[in-house]
Amino acid sequence: MRTLGEALRAQTHEHGNRMHTAIALLELGRTRQAIDILVETSKQSQSLVDQVTARRDGDPTVGALLLVKASQAKERGVDWSADIDPDAPRSSLAPMDSIAVLGNLIDNALDAAAAAPVRWLRVMVSAAPNGGVVLEVSDSGAGVPAAMREQIFQHGFSTKPAGAEGRGVGLALVRSIVNEAGGTVEILDEPTTFRVTLPGARAPHAEMKAQMP
Repeated sequence: MRTLGEALRAQTHEHGNRMHTAIALLELGRTRQAIDILVETSKQSQSLVDQVTARRDGDPTVGALLLVKASQAKERGVDWSADIDPDAPRSSLAPMDSIAVLGNLIDNALDAAAAAPVRWLRVMVSAAPNGGVVLEVSDSGAGVPAAMREQIFQHGFSTKPAGAEGRGVGLALVRSIVNEAGGTVEILDEPTTFRVTLPGARAPHAEMKAQMP
């Protein structure tokens, strides 16, 4: 809920900034510049909407999360890009678990990218060879030292100061959810990438068949 709340606040804030700027330009008689801002805003949102809706088996909850996270990245000055394979299947995770996994990975990547000289973040959703789905979140941050790659998944461990939202919970939750679903979490280098591989969702008729004696 915190992840969604922050993302929605960022989206509202970014949208408000652009609308206020466009209105001010109209009041100054700068109609062309106002139209350019509005058109660019529409293009950026529509591009991600098109990718999300192109997935035949996509989870609309994940699509909504990506839309608002894109606005959050913009607010923090991080260049955002998303590459969503239209053939990628739906994962086996429940919608709220999908939000927890992808939302926490993006939050960590945003923090890392925002602290780097060059700021960018990339999200990729693709089909896995075994019929599952691969989620990758890459960023321009400093990376994760080899000695800490196990520690960061431990509950309570964090390189950031404690806050009201808790400390060292996000990546521990990601691993817990992914492991329970029979998936894997990997950390890759150059660029820093968290890769989650999950089984694909089983079709309803397959579930019914598996439950038959």
